Amino acid sequence: MYASELQRDKVSRLVTWGHWFAFFNGIIATLIAIRYVKLLGWPETLLAQGYAVITLVGHFAFVSFLGYLLLLFPITLLLPYSKILRGLAAVLATIAHTVLVYDILVFDHYRLHLNPFVFDLSFADLPQLISNAWLLILPAAMLALQLTLANGLWRRIERLSRKNLGGKVTTVMVALFLGSHLLHIWADANIYQPILKQDKMLPLHYPATARNFMAKQGIVDEDTYIERVQTAKPTDQLNYPVEPMQCSVEETPSIVMVTVEALRQNMINQQTMPKLMAWSQQAQVFTQHFSGSNEADQGIRSMLYGMLPSYESYLEADRKAPILTQELKKAGYNLQVLGFTQTQQGLKNAIALEQVNKLPEYHYETAAERDINTTQQALMALSMNSGPSFTLINYHAPSVYSTPVGFVGLPTVKPSEGYNEAQGVLFNQYRSSLNFLDTLLAKLLEQLPKDTVVIITGTHGQEFTSLNDHLTRNFSNATTQVPLMIRWPNGTQGKVNYQTSHYAIAPTLLTQVLGCTNSPEQYSFGDTLSAPSHSDYLVMANRRYFAIRTDNSITVIGRGGDYRVYDHHDNRIRKAKLNAPAMLSLMKENRRMFIK
Repeated sequence: MYASELQRDKVSRLVTWGHWFAFFNGIIATLIAIRYVKLLGWPETLLAQGYAVITLVGHFAFVSFLGYLLLLFPITLLLPYSKILRGLAAVLATIAHTVLVYDILVFDHYRLHLNPFVFDLSFADLPQLISNAWLLILPAAMLALQLTLANGLWRRIERLSRKNLGGKVTTVMVALFLGSHLLHIWADANIYQPILKQDKMLPLHYPATARNFMAKQGIVDEDTYIERVQTAKPTDQLNYPVEPMQCSVEETPSIVMVTVEALRQNMINQQTMPKLMAWSQQAQVFTQHFSGSNEADQGIRSMLYGMLPSYESYLEADRKAPILTQELKKAGYNLQVLGFTQTQQGLKNAIALEQVNKLPEYHYETAAERDINTTQQALMALSMNSGPSFTLINYHAPSVYSTPVGFVGLPTVKPSEGYNEAQGVLFNQYRSSLNFLDTLLAKLLEQLPKDTVVIITGTHGQEFTSLNDHLTRNFSNATTQVPLMIRWPNGTQGKVNYQTSHYAIAPTLLTQVLGCTNSPEQYSFGDTLSAPSHSDYLVMANRRYFAIRTDNSITVIGRGGDYRVYDHHDNRIRKAKLNAPAMLSLMKENRRMFIK
């Protein structure tokens, strides 16, 4: 009985020591983490400054206690020996604080916190990160500090226990932790940017929001919230364009841009789309062209803006219409789009198409019927234009394998790609849908004057499967390589065999049609269709992933930093290494157009 009580007292003393050790390590972590605030800049308002302080203290107090609870507390129960526990705690704390310092270096360099992708990238760039000699001796110095702290606390643990400070300290730390999250809930509901801009400041920090709950309770009005989001200033200032545009328009040919959802490049052939193939003989045909996405909305944005996906949220927050549509409007063009609905999906491109007249759609039952209506509307709208016009026409039928009732499709064939039976059915239905679309395009194209610039391309490609999760991660040739055909009034024609992308379409129109003398890098990724890309990688993205395409591979990166490497046909390459030079170049490109 006496031995059992001694054992409980020993464990109790070790637990008390562990709590104090976690507390002081939270304070040390807070002092180290002040560097994050300095990197982002000291908040400009008193409320945001107070939030930064209580968040620093509360967050790292919580993380330190959680680390103790998960790592040290179980060991305390299994091996209640103070010397072992103190030594192990010092080593674990040293590792944790060293990782924190390394995360600060990474954050300073990339404005990202450590995750699998960032860790591999930073490891390849290690000499640039660890440029000071003192960083090499930091782990040894930190271990010495931790051993001193662990032993010092053990000698004074009874004195601390007698002062009964534990409950008060715990109350203060819990209050700071909860207070920071409650303050963030208020800031999120009111779009208070001085606080919201700190959301990504700390590692492992996930500030609370309760917008849906507050809306249900009537505390926050959803319409007012959306209006505040749209008018809120972005946390980083985007410099778009870098310099004022210098454009001098000599001639104003009308422009018709036809986009087709899910249009694969390798399916444009004599058997499937003979009329389009015949028309392409008078056009410039880009044989190695890629969309900026494997989804329709993002594909259209990459074409209109010519900007990388990392800038998208800032363009929307700033309500920046594409430079292309801005300059077309200045030049006196009538801007109109057809085949875009005012649904929630259409709102994703609301800013990109804000300056464009969106013609309302007729009622339709199927995507094929919708495309028939769109063609009729387009011919009517084009015939009514009295001056130069820019018309964007969007077709949908191939994306859902749609054909009109009574349409006699193509005879079925055996796919050469080795598809299974279900995929073979979709493949042949897709061919019939393209054949139907070919008749619509022929009807449209034959009515367009010869002095009109005509662009035909796809928003993205198509894979013959219904597995949506797989499709979202699939950035292979099948889902991203699309045709691009341009008929110029000057008669330029022939095949272009070097790689091009949607990012080059807007700069090409701005330079060749609107006479803009600015370097394309001042308002876009920097490419034009007249020459091979200046970059050795291509960036693609959708709502969940972004991908880096190089000559040999496609690296698909999730929002949480997990990544996989594939070949161009969506076969995963096991144990593939990250392409560090391409990634580092991309990181630089992602920050290039922000005001420094």
